[in-house]
Amino acid sequence: MVGSVYILAVRAFIEDDDGRVLLIKRASDSKTNASRWELPGGKIGTGESLEEALKREVKEETNLEIIPEEVMGVVEQKFPVINAAHIIIRCRAEGSVKLSHEHEGFAWVEPSDLRRYRLADWLSDFVMKLKIEEDKEDSPLGGILRFMRGVYL
Repeated sequence: MVGSVYILAVRAFIEDDDGRVLLIKRASDSKTNASRWELPGGKIGTGESLEEALKREVKEETNLEIIPEEVMGVVEQKFPVINAAHIIIRCRAEGSVKLSHEHEGFAWVEPSDLRRYRLADWLSDFVMKLKIEEDKEDSPLGGILRFMRGVYL
C-alpha cells in the first residue's frame, strides 16, 4: 500500500498596525482555489528553508518584504492525488502590495469581516481549528484566538 504524498507550503499571516489581516484572491483561472481568498505563500522549493520559501513566495505574490515571527499552526489540504500541509507563520511586512498575475485582488480584513470572503478550504479549516483551540485554557494561541474571536461562531 502506498502512503499519501505530501507537499509542504508556507503561508504568511500578515497583520497591519490596525490588526487587519492581508488576504489575496486567487485568479479565476487558477488550477487550485480559483477565485478564493487565502494568505500569501506557497510551496517550499527543494533546498529552501521555511523562511527562505516564505520570503520568496510573499515577495513574488505581493511585492512585500516580510519578517517571519512565529509559527501559528499547520493545516492540511487534501487533493485527489496529493495532500498539502500549510505551515502558517505570523509575519510583519513592509512595502506596498503589488499583486502577481496569479492573484486578482487583495484586502486588509478585520477579523469580524472574514465571513464575507470565500476563503480557500484550508484557510477556513485553520480558522475553525483556532476557534476550537480557543476553548482550551492553556492554548499557546491565546493572542491569535482573541484576534479571531467571534469570526466564525
